[in-house]
Amino acid sequence: MLAYLSGKVIAKTNSRIIIKLPSGVGYQVNVSPSKNYLQNENIEIYILEVQRDDKTELFGFDQLDEKEWSEKLMKVSGVGPKSAANVVFSLGIAQIMQGIAQSDSKIFAQVKGLGAKTAKKIVLELKGSLADVDEINSRSETNSNFASEFVDTLSGLGYKRGEIVALISKLKKQKMWNEEDLVETVRSGLKLLSR
Repeated sequence: MLAYLSGKVIAKTNSRIIIKLPSGVGYQVNVSPSKNYLQNENIEIYILEVQRDDKTELFGFDQLDEKEWSEKLMKVSGVGPKSAANVVFSLGIAQIMQGIAQSDSKIFAQVKGLGAKTAKKIVLELKGSLADVDEINSRSETNSNFASEFVDTLSGLGYKRGEIVALISKLKKQKMWNEEDLVETVRSGLKLLSR
């Protein structure tokens, strides 16, 4: 699997470049539209290779941590490789980390093609909670009804009550309903919903 390329830019469109290696082989790579790669410029770029049934796509990043964050984002249900790369290209690592640390899904929702529901999932799945962990803990203390906490959380993500009730049955049937851990149960539920 490709992870890194070093070569010359021989062609460029808005969001793609072709890199020609010293061997003469050329690779088409999806890159950030805001990066101004110059014709005949020698570059080194980290590659995220995504293989699908019908084609292979390459996404290029100047920094290794940008590639790694794209891989993390792809693990979030509903986030594909193109969306993950767009988040990194649009926001940069510092803003991504800020959004997750502050549980601010609006930062992610401003990325083109990313809906509010998916933005909330990014915060939930990458930080480990929908909102601030302390907030969930304090709500759990005042309301011991785990099911209603679960319903409130999923409702906040935009799911309908009927969907959530059916999901609770599925989670219980598959022994994934864990009343000791709201965050983990929500994560399990989101995985089932994304199948």
